[in-house]
Amino acid sequence: MTHIRTGRVFAACHPQDTARIRVVQYEQGDMRALVADAATGLRQRLILVSSLHASPVTGTGTKRKSGYAPDDTAAAPRPLAPTQHREAAVETTDWFDGMPGRRFRVALPPRLLLLNANQRLHHHRRAEITRVLRRAAWAASREVPHLARAHVVGVLHPEDRRRRDPANWYPSFKACVDGLVDQGVLDDDDHTRVAGPDMRIGHVVSGSRLVLHIRELDAPAMVADLRK
Repeated sequence: MTHIRTGRVFAACHPQDTARIRVVQYEQGDMRALVADAATGLRQRLILVSSLHASPVTGTGTKRKSGYAPDDTAAAPRPLAPTQHREAAVETTDWFDGMPGRRFRVALPPRLLLLNANQRLHHHRRAEITRVLRRAAWAASREVPHLARAHVVGVLHPEDRRRRDPANWYPSFKACVDGLVDQGVLDDDDHTRVAGPDMRIGHVVSGSRLVLHIRELDAPAMVADLRK
């Protein structure tokens, strides 16, 4: 559906509904798109693309009363404030410096809601965020081939330079690794196939984001060696 693209704003078709959403992530052919509230970027969720219409009117000219239609009057996103930081054009850190094996990078979209071990969330809310992260990792890993075994480094790119313990974001990284399994990159994430995810802090990115750095391991012994 060519009318659905990342960053586009849609408005509710029902005349009494003022909701406006922005597409956070969508790949052509997907049955669902990741969206968030257009104004705040909050309440990220997956919705069926059949709800995102190309026009507020039907083919017969009748105004739609359900779903969403493109809001072409939406203002362009405001520029980042001076205190915010854009992601560096090139990632300079080699997390597998000097180690053998093919390497792959799976970057999730910025501004996704993340799970932190210190959060106290209702289990339904936690499941919703987990589902979005897992789906995002699934979509972002489409170009990664099947790997029998892998070493995964999970890098948290924070939105500012405050001190953080990256291990607190393990629930988010776990959801992402599950997304790799869903995609078929890994058969499973048990200890015989995966070393990690090892959590690290990366450079500052506006809105923060998670990136998985993956190194192929050629033999089971390589997984065992990393766990010693």
